Amino acid sequence: MSALDWTISVEDVLLKRRLILNGIFEADYIDAPNARCRVVEPIQVKIVVVAARDGIAVGGYARTVIEHPCDRCLKPVLLPINGTIEALYKPVSQMPTSEEEELNSLRNVLYYDSDQIDLTDRIIEAIVVDIPMKVLCSENCKGLCPYCGADLNEEENHRCVEQDFDPRWKKLFLVKQNLTKEG
Repeated sequence: MSALDWTISVEDVLLKRRLILNGIFEADYIDAPNARCRVVEPIQVKIVVVAARDGIAVGGYARTVIEHPCDRCLKPVLLPINGTIEALYKPVSQMPTSEEEELNSLRNVLYYDSDQIDLTDRIIEAIVVDIPMKVLCSENCKGLCPYCGADLNEEENHRCVEQDFDPRWKKLFLVKQNLTKEG
């Protein structure tokens, strides 16, 4: 498969009624909400574009493997991604005129105002939405020591004493100790 331009012509879709885009989406990194993830395997994309009664319907998938840091210990975790691409494009002239109309339609509707539609954002969206809310290297990951930053998975008998952590955090540490005693 080769890299494609993920921009479609509205006129082509309306004339042909159906387009199929199949190829590799080029990206080295994907910016997720909590991390910048390295793309480990080529992003395989298949998109079917159909001229529908109420607009231009887009559906398909984006498959790859990304490297995301563990949310507890920051070790890299390989995540297989099988994201779904789904959207309905309508001309800007059909945009709802009130918030109430907009809320009545909770579908993934996007509006276009040119003769080209770029599907790049839909591909990235499919990948980002498929990333779990919490990424862990293992279910029993112990994370990092909140005082010195040591990996608690690697140091089984790790113990921090007050002198081990950064003195700039001492007041916050004391507040935490007081809250723990009160609760």
